[in-house]
Amino acid sequence: MKQRIKIFLAVWAAMLLVMAVAHPLWMAVEPQYTWGDLTDVPAVLWHGLTMDLSMSAYFVAPVLLLVVASIWVVRPWMSKALRVYLWSISAIIAVGYVLDAVLYPYWGFRLDVTPWFYFVTSPSSALASLPWYAEVGVVALMTVLTLAIGLWMRLVVQRVRVPEQSCQPLRRRIWMTMVWLMVCGIMIIPIRGGITVSTMSPARAFFSEDMRLNHAAINPLFSFLYSFSHTDDLGSQFRYMDTKEASAEVDALFHRPAVHTDSVAPSYGLSLKVARPDVYVVILESFSAELMPSLGGKAVAVNLDSIACTGALWTQFYAESFRTDRALTAILGGYPAQPSTSLLRYINKFDKIPTLSTVLAAKGYRTAYYYGGDLDFTNVRAYLHATGFTRPVGDTDFPVGERLSKWGVHDGPVFDRALSDIMGRKDKVPTLTVIQTSSSHEPFEVPFDRFAQDKRLNAFAYADDCLGRFVRRLHASGAWDRALVVIVPDHWGAWPQGLEDRMRRHHVPLVMTGGALAGTPVVVDKIGSQSAIATTILHLMGIRDALPFGRDLLDTGTAGFGYVSEPSWFGLVTERGLSVVSTDTGATLQGDSADVHAAKALVQSIYTDLSKR
Repeated sequence: MKQRIKIFLAVWAAMLLVMAVAHPLWMAVEPQYTWGDLTDVPAVLWHGLTMDLSMSAYFVAPVLLLVVASIWVVRPWMSKALRVYLWSISAIIAVGYVLDAVLYPYWGFRLDVTPWFYFVTSPSSALASLPWYAEVGVVALMTVLTLAIGLWMRLVVQRVRVPEQSCQPLRRRIWMTMVWLMVCGIMIIPIRGGITVSTMSPARAFFSEDMRLNHAAINPLFSFLYSFSHTDDLGSQFRYMDTKEASAEVDALFHRPAVHTDSVAPSYGLSLKVARPDVYVVILESFSAELMPSLGGKAVAVNLDSIACTGALWTQFYAESFRTDRALTAILGGYPAQPSTSLLRYINKFDKIPTLSTVLAAKGYRTAYYYGGDLDFTNVRAYLHATGFTRPVGDTDFPVGERLSKWGVHDGPVFDRALSDIMGRKDKVPTLTVIQTSSSHEPFEVPFDRFAQDKRLNAFAYADDCLGRFVRRLHASGAWDRALVVIVPDHWGAWPQGLEDRMRRHHVPLVMTGGALAGTPVVVDKIGSQSAIATTILHLMGIRDALPFGRDLLDTGTAGFGYVSEPSWFGLVTERGLSVVSTDTGATLQGDSADVHAAKALVQSIYTDLSKR
């Protein structure tokens, strides 16, 4: 009996020690932390202890079952099973911690289900951001860490002898089995985080106003497990108030009367010269306002800036998320991005939510979609087919010789393919054409050399150059007179790197142009975000089909707002600034109390609606 207690406690303590040591090591290697932050390690360890206990209890539970089995089976079987299990757990811990350490500088949150979703839909695209030597380095680091943890576990087990098969009478073995099964039941307490009403969640680790320290206290393996187990439970997430109260609050948010400094409301004056124009939506990878001189940024996206100066430019526009899969459904479907999941994970919901393409297809529109990457990545192909895009073009539709990017095909050939198809159309059927770029994504390797000393800026300049050539060639063609061109980035900006200001990070341009658009040039100062684009396009065309959470960016009678989200927070941008709510605790991180309440109501309503689709 004593030997079994020793092996159980020794393995648990060994796992717990590995997880505890990981906190300061993680802080030491992450660039966001300084040596001065190491003075906070004791607080990080203390506040992360319950989560480490919970995660290690998950891992040690199978060891308990092996201990029970040792009462009845011979020792060699027990020893082999324990070794195999501990090496497997060592590999899981190593892979999880390395992935977390690699991804955190880019994403700003601890490991969750997002990379798993990306990897299972398209492994090559999931790894496309990393150069080959980085991939080799990551695998090597995972291997070394697996060996280190595995050898540590082996040392612990060798120091504590594996119990032999019990020679006790049958009655005593039954009694011992019952005792150990009771211990298994008691393990529920550390797994759930105690005996109180609330169960373990990443919020337990939060103790500081410095979010970096809160993140350092989170166990990334538990964060992944929590995300994986809670993603599908949409109807119970983000419950802040009664459902009717949330609906009323959202309705009030969408219909807030605009307050104008002048007695007369401004008129943006935009209209269409043709009832059913050809609509072109260009989705730019990772662009931001920081790249446009007209928005106070660096002179990088000079073509986009020139297009904006002759078209319609929204100066207070915001990206709703941090990744493309969450942005696509906002831009094309008018469905706000979700902070903890992605609509593209739920294939069975695709055809239950109206989108820009389904509405236009019902009005007689043809649809076309062009992307140089893997369309199966994050279920994009399934989403496009379900929403009316009959034959989207992806990387496999281009010659092998043009697939020169880590993501597939560079933006130049993608724009060329789209333009070739546009010029080849001889009928007058109105068309919705979507072009999604990818060259301005890590690893930023492009056939261009305007900013030779800065790969990141050079990639943006290349994508901007491709956009400029496309618009100029479209303008010179007979298709321009019927064209409504909408240009918007997909998510938060990737330049400047490491931008911590939330509002600046999500500030992106929205530009409309085209021969079918009357009333340009014009600057629109109404605040907005991506889920308002589809409704605005439809309203310009006189189509009033309601999209979920749709709003009109040209309606001067209502006050605008921008919705923004990341995995660790969400918020609203209004005339009062940015108000932010923590997704982990529900606490206000910054901003106006009324806007915080409205943001909570909006996110709750998004998840309520999505759960019912």
